[in-house]
Amino acid sequence: MIVIEVKDGEVTAYKASMRDICEAVYTLTMIIPPGKTTSYSSIARLLKIHPRIVAYCLSINKHPVIIPCHRVVYSDGGIGGFSLGGSHVKKKLLSLEGVEFLEGHVKEDYIVDLESSILSKPS
Repeated sequence: MIVIEVKDGEVTAYKASMRDICEAVYTLTMIIPPGKTTSYSSIARLLKIHPRIVAYCLSINKHPVIIPCHRVVYSDGGIGGFSLGGSHVKKKLLSLEGVEFLEGHVKEDYIVDLESSILSKPS
């Protein structure tokens, strides 16, 4: 991932640090609406990084109320981990937001692909 900064008319590009990558992950996580989820893979595809890096960033999230990391699940709808009380707390938070489950997995209707949502052309 490359970071481009513009300051006083000067353009600088450099390789992203882990902090930069986590900030990008957090920004994308904040646009997931309540009652929906996305996958680690969906965020990873947008940022051209490995899904485990997405999971790492979310595991060190210091602001889980502001950055709703509970809305990020496995691509098959599996819950995944949650550093703030475990997967049962994550599932409870998602249920409170209206997400429905089938055999322990998030129902497909509640998973959004951020890549197609962000990069799609308006109708």
